[in-house]
Amino acid sequence: MSRYLSNSVSSRSFVGCVVLVLLVSSFVGCTTKAKFSENAVYILKQERDLNVEISPQQRRDIAEVLAGMFGTPDKPNVPKLGGIDIANVLDATQLHVASGPVSSDERGRARGLYREHCAHCHGVTGDGAGPTAAFLNPYPRDYRMGVFKFKSTPKAGKPTHEDLRDILANGIPGTAMPSFKVLPNNEIEALISYVRYLSIRGEVERELAYLTADLVEGERLLDVTGSREDRSEQAASIRETAARVVQKWVDAESQATPIEAPDPERDLVASIKHGRELFYGPIANCVKCHGDSALGDGQKTDYDDWTKELEPINEEALEQFLGLGNFVLPPRNIHPRNLRQGVYRGGRRPIDLYRRIHNGIDGTPMPATLVIGDDAAAGTKGLTKDDIWSLVDYVRNLPYESISLPPVIEQGYQRERL
Repeated sequence: MSRYLSNSVSSRSFVGCVVLVLLVSSFVGCTTKAKFSENAVYILKQERDLNVEISPQQRRDIAEVLAGMFGTPDKPNVPKLGGIDIANVLDATQLHVASGPVSSDERGRARGLYREHCAHCHGVTGDGAGPTAAFLNPYPRDYRMGVFKFKSTPKAGKPTHEDLRDILANGIPGTAMPSFKVLPNNEIEALISYVRYLSIRGEVERELAYLTADLVEGERLLDVTGSREDRSEQAASIRETAARVVQKWVDAESQATPIEAPDPERDLVASIKHGRELFYGPIANCVKCHGDSALGDGQKTDYDDWTKELEPINEEALEQFLGLGNFVLPPRNIHPRNLRQGVYRGGRRPIDLYRRIHNGIDGTPMPATLVIGDDAAAGTKGLTKDDIWSLVDYVRNLPYESISLPPVIEQGYQRERL
């Protein structure tokens, strides 16, 4: 507190801070028994899209199946799915360390790591709607869709173990996501496993809601009062659904995009000039979103995939979604990166920028690039690997490039305005 504040003001501020800390701690489950929240947004979306009603009993069935497979925030389970090496994705010991209230064991080893470091932003359920989320821009990631933006794998692929480690170690520049590099290795590994756990659980929940919405009236996802044969068939269908989700995480470890290093003897000035031509040209067409000045002011009215589920341009639907409770955050437009700042959320290394251009960014309008070989037929639209490296060179040069002149004419280079 500033020494210039009066004692009374200081006391009120101090008490206010203490109350806020206690409220946040209670909300994220540091001092109370935590539970997973239902994905009410996705359930409502299924009801709207398919013009059905998912009954209270069917919603309880989804919750009970999830509890049986994944446990609770205090006692998580690793689901048993025959035929899948799930231990390489979810480690029971690591989940034990990351879950539960913030505490330590008899040997002083930390417990409750997720609630200590992550839940205040990402929420106990991993829905990205923790108690501080509404104050952050961009919002924290909602893991339940199973979509991650910054990774080495192509679009629709899951991040590798190293991708998640990089995010935890380095944070995400330009956002509230900090670096956790100071944590010991075993705690970082525990958080990686728990993020995967929340994502897998959340995506399985979405799949079960989809299956439930497709049931005829009166049918149940898992009817314990039904015949043994029916229960067996229903349980097998649920396990197959979960197995498909987990398998994508298993497969991710072999899906990282291979990258060939650029020619170290290339003419960098020529490469930057070529990258500039591609940036403003019709094939790469980066100018469409990032803008004539590369300030990220080209396309500013689009949304990411998490926000699109709220149907933000449909006022009636949006009102329904926002009426579901405080865990639904008001929609915000997604803005392209201002490339003049030199701040890149997925990393500033050349290899990081290459992957963003090559793979695109999952869950956002940033598309993947059609990569063609040197032997491509004349007229084939796409970029070669050398073209992508030229774009990387140009993007890395943008913070140092003058924007005092219109981009159509600068240093003797002229292009046609698109």
